[in-house]
Amino acid sequence: MHRIHFVALLLLPFATPAVAHEVTMNDGTVYEGKVLSKDDNEVIIETTFHGKKVLPRADVKSINTSVPPLMDQLKFRANEAKDVKARWDLYKWAKKKGFKKELRFILEGIVDLKPNDKRAHKLLGHVKHDGKWMTPEEVEAYEKQKFEEAQRAKGLVQYKGEWVTQEEKDAREKGLKKDGDEWVTEEEYHRRRGEQKINGKWVKVGFKEGKELAGKAARESRVNLKYEWSAHFDAMSEVSPELTKRILTAAEKAYGVMRKALQPQGDDYPENIEERIKLCIFTKVPGYARFAKWFDKTYKVDELVPGWARAIQRQHSWWWVQDLRATGCYQFPNTNKTFVSNVLHNVGLIMITRYKANYTEPSVWLREGFSYYVELQALGYSQSFTLGRGGGTGAGAAGTKGAVWMDSGKWRGELKKLVAAGQDPPLRRIARMSMDQFRYVELVKAWSVVEFLIRWDRKKFKQFVDISKDRSKKEEEGLRTAYKGGYRDIDKKWRAYVSNGFKL
Repeated sequence: MHRIHFVALLLLPFATPAVAHEVTMNDGTVYEGKVLSKDDNEVIIETTFHGKKVLPRADVKSINTSVPPLMDQLKFRANEAKDVKARWDLYKWAKKKGFKKELRFILEGIVDLKPNDKRAHKLLGHVKHDGKWMTPEEVEAYEKQKFEEAQRAKGLVQYKGEWVTQEEKDAREKGLKKDGDEWVTEEEYHRRRGEQKINGKWVKVGFKEGKELAGKAARESRVNLKYEWSAHFDAMSEVSPELTKRILTAAEKAYGVMRKALQPQGDDYPENIEERIKLCIFTKVPGYARFAKWFDKTYKVDELVPGWARAIQRQHSWWWVQDLRATGCYQFPNTNKTFVSNVLHNVGLIMITRYKANYTEPSVWLREGFSYYVELQALGYSQSFTLGRGGGTGAGAAGTKGAVWMDSGKWRGELKKLVAAGQDPPLRRIARMSMDQFRYVELVKAWSVVEFLIRWDRKKFKQFVDISKDRSKKEEEGLRTAYKGGYRDIDKKWRAYVSNGFKL
């Protein structure tokens, strides 16, 4: 490439007619170049640096023909410059005489003879890239090609200026949007974010209603509540904005766990304003108690559950599904981590209870086991200890301290020990227990059985829960229909699952 450029310098076009090479004007201006024509009226000269000039003959003082035009001199010198030193001398001479664009040809001629001449390359504006001298444009083209080859090697293709997988290209061409690992329609994408299209715009479902309710609750309960919206939850919060958002984020993850486990269809769990869950979260007892009184009065809870208002004063939290889906919980003296876990457990209880609304509530073991499953899937831990009167820090299996069961990171190991020793409580007995009869070991086994059933087959788990929540059916009938076995059969398979390191 450089050789061609230097040869082009030797072939630069020059005007043919000429004898004069310098034209001096009366005002002292000197034009250097090649005279194309002259007569009594004008002199036309093709200057070296300023193009063609038409000069009135009366203004011309003299015409000098003794010095060859600079272009001719440049051509002659270039033809004689056979080595690197001669071409550097040519460069210095041409620069001194005022040549500019021709300097590039000379430098490229130097590089043609000496490819690694650092000075010539730098004067040309070249940079050394990957061991080669290149122009900035060549570097850009080189890197672009290199990048494109790397992207194609990854199996990517170009789509609207982006490198994407073929799957993504096909999905986007169909108008689908990415949501986590799934490609969904625009409607499904917004639905999952609690939005509906109204008058051509996507709006937050329940935002207006939730904010109004929070304002009313704050005024009438005399608790300083701040409202925060998320796709499926309304937070009426007395705690910090940071903690509120942390709870809402965890709640949305829990909602996703529920949908993945139960795969609700149609009216199984409708996504509307009525099914949005209210998270009523407080710092300490005073705000929690005042709000509870307001809630009781507003929704007439005591009429459905006599003594409710007094009973919850002795509890850290409550949950409710009639008329309004809501949970109330106060933090002190728990850590943020424990507080989030407590709220999330109640969210799980509400979701499994409201699933297939207007049907019977699930049994205690299924309800609690599912809620613990939701916690562990959404948070990776559980610090909720939902024990009735039969529980306590010392409650557990024979020879087992209750404190062992208070660390969800140890649950699998402890269950494996119990199964190996034949000391785990039978599922048939757990299924007949009331809340106040549960100990830690029953709660943890309930969680593990739910996890086992879901991992075994999600569709079968949905079928089991669907049947279990039908008033006309018994829970064990649901197990037999979905999993082809009753409590004892499930126990046998679950114990094998546990003994195999919780692997199917």
